[in-house]
Amino acid sequence: MGMHGFDGPTDRRVLLAWGVFALAFAMWFATNAGYLVLRPDTTSDWGGTTLVANLPFVVMVLAFDVIGLLITTRRPGNAIGWLVLAIGLAWSAGDLVAAFGTYAFQHGWSNADVLIALSQPTWLPPIGLTGTFLILLFPDGHLPSPRWRWFAWTIAVGMTLMGLALLVAPGTFEDSGYPTLSNPLGLEAIRPFLGVLLAGLLIIPLGMIGSAVAVVRRYRRSAGTERQQMKWLAYAAAVAAFTYAVAMVASLVKGTGAADPGWLRVWQSLSLATLALIPIAIGFAVLKYRLYDIDVVINRTIVFGALATFIGAVYVGVVVLLGSAIGATTTNPALSIAATAIVAVLFEPVRVRVQRVANRFVYGERATPYEVLSRFSERIAGTYATEDVLPRTARVIAEGTGAEHVGVWLRVGDGLHERGAWPPGDGAAAPMTMAGTDLPTFPGAEATMPVRHSGELLGAVTVTKPRGETLTPGEAALLEDLAGQAGLVLSNVGLTAELQTRLDEIAGRSEELRASRQRIVTTQDAERRRLERNIHDGAQQHLVALAVKLRLARGVLAKDPGRAAGMLGELRSEVDDAIETLSSLALGIYPPVLEERGIAAALESQGRIGAIPLEVVADGVDRQPIETEAAVYFCCLEAIQNAAKYARASRVDVRLGHEGANLAFEVRDDGVGFDTSVTATGSGLQGMADRLSSLGGSVEIVSRPGEGTVVAGRVPAVVFA
Repeated sequence: MGMHGFDGPTDRRVLLAWGVFALAFAMWFATNAGYLVLRPDTTSDWGGTTLVANLPFVVMVLAFDVIGLLITTRRPGNAIGWLVLAIGLAWSAGDLVAAFGTYAFQHGWSNADVLIALSQPTWLPPIGLTGTFLILLFPDGHLPSPRWRWFAWTIAVGMTLMGLALLVAPGTFEDSGYPTLSNPLGLEAIRPFLGVLLAGLLIIPLGMIGSAVAVVRRYRRSAGTERQQMKWLAYAAAVAAFTYAVAMVASLVKGTGAADPGWLRVWQSLSLATLALIPIAIGFAVLKYRLYDIDVVINRTIVFGALATFIGAVYVGVVVLLGSAIGATTTNPALSIAATAIVAVLFEPVRVRVQRVANRFVYGERATPYEVLSRFSERIAGTYATEDVLPRTARVIAEGTGAEHVGVWLRVGDGLHERGAWPPGDGAAAPMTMAGTDLPTFPGAEATMPVRHSGELLGAVTVTKPRGETLTPGEAALLEDLAGQAGLVLSNVGLTAELQTRLDEIAGRSEELRASRQRIVTTQDAERRRLERNIHDGAQQHLVALAVKLRLARGVLAKDPGRAAGMLGELRSEVDDAIETLSSLALGIYPPVLEERGIAAALESQGRIGAIPLEVVADGVDRQPIETEAAVYFCCLEAIQNAAKYARASRVDVRLGHEGANLAFEVRDDGVGFDTSVTATGSGLQGMADRLSSLGGSVEIVSRPGEGTVVAGRVPAVVFA
């Protein structure tokens, strides 16, 4: 990064832009200061011969300079800014050379003719660049496609050759107001070809036509931001072309010998001033296109222009034509009153019709209410996917009301969520919170219509009109009708969404059940292998040893009864050990006391042989199916064993009871506890959850470091008659 936050290339381009602007502004200022101070006797084709009369041209040149500077300093990578700045520089330089040559000629300077000769082709670069390359490269500074390179090169080479031809064309400067002054740079050798060379000036109108074709093709392919930018330039060019064409036609009709009337001079100045709209429109398009809606400007221009034409036509028709027919003068007050009365009566109907035509031209054709309602029914009837219903609803409403944005909001609880919008955006708007049953205020929405079905508020429709437009009574009535029809649509969408939610929940629980069953099978396999290992390593080894010792005792019995009696005594002790081993295994698999006396007795029996004190409280617990009792027993047993192994608890309390239709249990210890948010669930705790979920129950673990652990579960209970 550079010193002021610019990188190197950007900083240099900004400095270059300021340098070019400073040069252009210096020449512009010097030219106009010279006119003010020296007051030369200038000759002007249009507007007038004073600085005040040429003020529109002065403003136009300055507009190119300033707008070019703004674009190049903020978008230095866009060639359009540099092109606008170059046009301003060319205008300033050409005007300075022309003014300097005029002053030199009037004061008899020896080289005045050279300065006047140099000023002859200075109009060509700014006019040519404005009419061709500025349009051809707009708005991103690139050609529409590589296929236009030959066209650009042809125009560039052609204008360069024409500029040289104007510079060295032999003859006098009669067209510039110097009929006695010959071109000192003229080449007599090209005089026979002068007509052909000057015909080459057609390169400019041909270039303008080609550039117009290019911009039309680019506009048809454009969308979004680029299309809005091109509308700005098209509007400015259309206004400038219209005023320029009127001035040209009026000048041709007037003829070359007669003096320009006052109104024509005013119009000529206006046509020059409208050229300033081109750089201004380009500046808006490149820098601020999001802040100003060109559609509104075009709409208002069409309306005001048409109304002005209507008023003028009525005045001309009544005062001039009718007055001529009846022999009255144009100053007859009766005719003026009649024209005013006609305008007053017809103004509002004409305004409404013109506004409708302008809306159709700018925003496109809008359907009638009947067509909108018909399309709504057709599109909704042909829609099956839930995600398509509400966007299509929004589109139909937008087509009927001419809105620039329509949102369809679905009520979910106490909030509203935008589930359909037209035109489609990058993402849905932020949810809105309702205050009771009242709709909230939607930012930017001009109209909000609640959507109800059978008296229930299901959602809302928001409409945003283009800037400068309001919702007409007919559009408001149409919106109300569409909102009424949308009630059934939102009701169906809500039911479909609710059904989909239920299906998702069922699918999720089914997946959880499948995973739980898989874990149960895995746990059962592991438990089966553990039992096999314990039997093999414990009871089986005892029984094998007993069988061997019994055979030995049998062999010794006949020979040495005393010794055999001792061996049988040892075998009695080993048989007791084997019985104890098998009892321990059986107790872990399914304790007999659980089936005989229930959960509380089984837990108390386990507590008598456990490592820590255990208190069991059972509040009126009835006997339950064996599956239910086994699930609760082993969950409690797992929690008790965890308290003994990991919690370093000194006491465990177990409570059993009924909670509604559920059998509930709680195992509470006074151990060290743990953080449930960071400690992963072990296989034992997962096994507890699987056991209970297979019976429709659940388990919850509450623990904090230093505060012990509580394992609480519940499972549906059965009431025996």
